[in-house]
Amino acid sequence: MIRLTNKTAIASSLLCAVLSVPVWAATAEDCQRAVDKVSVTGRANYDTALEAQMTKYLNAANTQLMQKQNAQAMSELKTYEQKLDEAIQAKKIAEKDGAGLKEHLHQAMTCVGSLK
Repeated sequence: MIRLTNKTAIASSLLCAVLSVPVWAATAEDCQRAVDKVSVTGRANYDTALEAQMTKYLNAANTQLMQKQNAQAMSELKTYEQKLDEAIQAKKIAEKDGAGLKEHLHQAMTCVGSLK
């Protein structure tokens, strides 16, 4: 009987703890801000043609998010990541700058991936 009481007390404590934790779900707007953060971070020292090309993918991702086309937004972000890797390897973007871009890009990709 004491075991049952202890188990019930533990279960109810856990239930209260779970219910009291706020549930956070990413929204498309949260993800747009994350993509915008990549863009703002991306003001590195590279030529305007490359910057225009890279910005094109971020803008397309934001457009897809506005249209609730999350898979296409993720595709644009993956293309951005591929082009970023190529630019870093070609020494068009410094590795230090690229690392900051990648960090913010991965946060944006995680956000988009969590959308339902």
